[in-house]
Amino acid sequence: RPMLELWRMGIKADAGHHSCLSYKTCLLLLVALLLVIKTYYDAKPAFPRWRRMGRVIANVEKYSKILTREVIEKDHSFREFSDLLAKRKDPPYLLYLDKGFLNLTLNHICNLEYMPGALTRLAIVSFNREVEKQLKNIHPYIPSVTLDLSAVKSTIPEDLENRRYIVYQLVLMLRSHIAAVLSSRGISFWSMQQDSLWTENFVSMEVEKHYPHSQLIFDTVGNDQFPIYDRLMPQWICGSTFFARAGPVTVDFFKKVAHLMTRRQSPDSSIMTYLCGAKYYKCATLPRWIVSSSNFFMGNRNITPIIIQVDHESKLPKMELFKKENFVFVDDDGSCNASAVIQIKHAVTNALMEVREDPHETEESILDHITWSLHRWLGFDPYYHKRFLRVHETLV
Repeated sequence: RPMLELWRMGIKADAGHHSCLSYKTCLLLLVALLLVIKTYYDAKPAFPRWRRMGRVIANVEKYSKILTREVIEKDHSFREFSDLLAKRKDPPYLLYLDKGFLNLTLNHICNLEYMPGALTRLAIVSFNREVEKQLKNIHPYIPSVTLDLSAVKSTIPEDLENRRYIVYQLVLMLRSHIAAVLSSRGISFWSMQQDSLWTENFVSMEVEKHYPHSQLIFDTVGNDQFPIYDRLMPQWICGSTFFARAGPVTVDFFKKVAHLMTRRQSPDSSIMTYLCGAKYYKCATLPRWIVSSSNFFMGNRNITPIIIQVDHESKLPKMELFKKENFVFVDDDGSCNASAVIQIKHAVTNALMEVREDPHETEESILDHITWSLHRWLGFDPYYHKRFLRVHETLV
């Protein structure tokens, strides 16, 4: 009844010089009504989840203050690390290393061992001092530095609600801080991940030179064989492999990513997708035959991407999964296995058959379509990508 009365009042007010204001008032009321209907329409009530989301956001903001961008800027070791990268002719390939990922990193290094020019561009930021020491003992020539996230983790209570997700968000935020600092120091770079497989030499492609007018170049979620990705999720950034060209625009971009992570319960990739809706940031996306996620394994596999990130959910730890699927390039004695690298195209063609399936055809509901269209029309969604900010909301 109250909503109906407000609606009638809005209609009656549509006269004279107030007509435009009343029209927008009616539309705002319609949006409010649609949101209320959607809340009851969803199987899981939204309100308790909103409270949980609020607590997650508050905790991410709280613990992110321990290792801020300003702390990284003042860190002497990181200054030396960035000075070393600044002397390089080509943009470095940056990996992030944490406890539990050393073996995966060593395996990735062996993958790159047989890709001319790759290892000389590799650099590593570790989030654990002890793990960096272990890496240095094996590969002393690879530039590395530690930004100790373990000090942050130790302050977070073990029984904190959604602790693992909060730590995950803090890692992503730290990655944005690193990107902003490096860009502010004139260092362009590729951000990569060690669970990615190189099937050919990515170095020789000189990808960043083919996008001279783009500040940021991203991989995307999806598979070209399934139209649903481009129909419902166009330009959705994956974020496992991306290029950042140094400059004020790039610095501003990553500062905004980190800031929005303290305001929205959303991963960096979704925030980057949202921001890239603005032409100001000069974003470009890579074709999926160059870089793909595990969505590659869903299709017929006739075209093998240059880089494939194995990022799908699995019950097996990542290295066990790699052993099962013949993605291991390092032998038990620590030496690199050249034949495994040579055979990787064959391996990915025949691996992970359980992933080979059509994506779920979950169409956007009419209600959602109307809601997002009104958001755009009313100026609530200036970049036309706000829906991507909500992809993680059901995880907490």
